[in-house]
Amino acid sequence: MKIAVTSVSGKLGSAIAKQMVKEIGKDHVLGITRTPEKANHLGVEIRQGDYNSREDFDQALQGVDAVLLVSGMDEPQKRIRQHRNVIDAAKQNGVKKIVYTSIVGDEENTAFSPIVKSNRQTEKDIQVSGLDWAIGRNGIYIEPDLEYIDNYVKDGEIRNCAADGRCAYTSRSELGDAYTQMLLGDKHTGQIYNLVGGAITQAELAGIIQ
Repeated sequence: MKIAVTSVSGKLGSAIAKQMVKEIGKDHVLGITRTPEKANHLGVEIRQGDYNSREDFDQALQGVDAVLLVSGMDEPQKRIRQHRNVIDAAKQNGVKKIVYTSIVGDEENTAFSPIVKSNRQTEKDIQVSGLDWAIGRNGIYIEPDLEYIDNYVKDGEIRNCAADGRCAYTSRSELGDAYTQMLLGDKHTGQIYNLVGGAITQAELAGIIQ
């Protein structure tokens, strides 16, 4: 078995790759990234892969059984084409399964709606690809808040635009475990999961941090 993780030089991609190595060993995991030198520390095979290049992924996905597609960071409409490059290359190379890191969110009337819509389009593209698939919809990462704790302490408050809104946090390490199970477990094939924690207010977050 060979499982590929895209955007493996990023924080989410690397977290998933590290968990995959724990589960199945480094010889069965390969990383794909636009900048291979940034991922050498992971100790797995690294291949070149720019989402804008279908040719990159035609090469990068050779001999791969399953691929974890980490959602790109480009503007929404560009992402759809970029993700299709990976999906189409997976089909051409005989990849059996694709797992996608999507996001939770409303498709209408929020600042994030265009991004959510682009993710939903990729979900649809995957579902009609003919490949086995599983989709996770990520919530908000907790790490930025944890990394900012010293500033919160210094200021004596958590100051942002959330007000009384509730945020459903997850950590990248938790997501790494979840996506590993989705890649390896047949029972997850054809499933869509909201990968979020219990929603809390910023006041509740402050209490937890204390």
